[in-house]
Amino acid sequence: MGKTNVSTNLICGLALSLAAAAQASRIKDVAKLEGLSDTQIIGYGLVVGLKGTGDGARTQFTTQSVVNMLRNTGIEVPRERIQVRNVAAVMVTSKLSPYMKRGSTLDVTVSSIGDAKSLEGGTLLMSPLQATDGEIYALAQGALSVGGINKEGPQGKSSFTKNHTLVGEIPNGAIIQKEAPGGLISSEDLRISLANPDFSSAVAMAKSINANFKKPVAEAKDPVTVNVSVPEEYKAKRMEFIAEVENLDFLVSTIARVVLNEKTGTVIAGGNVSISEVAVSQGSITIQVKDNQQAQVSNTAVPNGGTTTNTASSQNEDLKVDEPKAEMKVMPSSSNVADLAKSLNSLGVSPRDIISIFQAIKRAGALNAELVVM
Repeated sequence: MGKTNVSTNLICGLALSLAAAAQASRIKDVAKLEGLSDTQIIGYGLVVGLKGTGDGARTQFTTQSVVNMLRNTGIEVPRERIQVRNVAAVMVTSKLSPYMKRGSTLDVTVSSIGDAKSLEGGTLLMSPLQATDGEIYALAQGALSVGGINKEGPQGKSSFTKNHTLVGEIPNGAIIQKEAPGGLISSEDLRISLANPDFSSAVAMAKSINANFKKPVAEAKDPVTVNVSVPEEYKAKRMEFIAEVENLDFLVSTIARVVLNEKTGTVIAGGNVSISEVAVSQGSITIQVKDNQQAQVSNTAVPNGGTTTNTASSQNEDLKVDEPKAEMKVMPSSSNVADLAKSLNSLGVSPRDIISIFQAIKRAGALNAELVVM
């Protein structure tokens, strides 16, 4: 019972830590200005210098890529004469932040797309990275940093693998060739988009901006977007205006939600979760079967005057059924997670039982929150 209480206290303590009163958040932490979104870029490349852990002969596009690369350098080699065990075909991905200038560097992620065993120790050859518009925005190249180990014994009979070795990183591995398009500076008004759409949050943000500048410069257009007109006195200093707006605080309104992970027994509840008064009865039955083997020894006389020892075994089963007395408790109405955690903790049940209790309370109509099961 003590172990159960420890687990329950841990889960309920985690929920309690999230139950603090709602606090104001900065606009920059929960929303983004239109024109400041990242641009996803992607490219195809080759990783060389692998120690026999590259793509096999069945990965034909790797061999063809090597042939094309050598041809571009003026070297003609028959395709059937090329062995690519030290080369792997990869996809290179990164994100280009707005207003990053040409010549700046980006971190890139390199992932195998063939049947390579490991990218450890490899070097990415120059790979162009493009966006959905087909334009090349960066060039990536460099030595991979792979957070893992993949070793094989003689003739591949034994192996040792730690972490994932088919994905690597190249810090500052790409150089920007072209700046990402952005419309923030050229636009007359600002458009602020909430990360989590909500009518109340959008209105609260607009009210906070208007209160700060003491004039109606902001208007909530929908649950996501707030339009902000730049005042006349800030026309010549838009950056100062943006900096002031994004650091304003407002009260973010969120949906009451309880998240349950049945795989790990984790329960997470938001700070505005409440329940109505409800009666809960929780009990379980434990059945234990124990096998007892007993040896029986007997002596049998033989004609020569000796004896023969015979050993036989018999099996007995002990069946034990333990059914604790189920106790019904009334959980009082609560308006916050702190009270809810105390009520659940008083039941003395395991985290997985708490998940079942939450589901039952929701079905009973006493849980005033959205229930999400992962």
